[in-house]
Amino acid sequence: MKNRKYESEAMLFLRTLLNKPGSHEERMKLRSTWWDKEAIDQEEQQTYHESEVKHDSYVYFSYPKH
Repeated sequence: MKNRKYESEAMLFLRTLLNKPGSHEERMKLRSTWWDKEAIDQEEQQTYHESEVKHDSYVYFSYPKH
């Protein structure tokens, strides 16, 4: 029978970190910095892709001219 009361050190660390007071508000603030973005302007996105310079398949190497 498995010991169901065992928790790894990593899990204990995460539980204490998540249960700190004020951590939820701080996490939501930091999340909004990286993940919650405004709607993307499709026209601007299309202009960006059209203006992209096309490169050779391997841009760091030039074949010698014979």
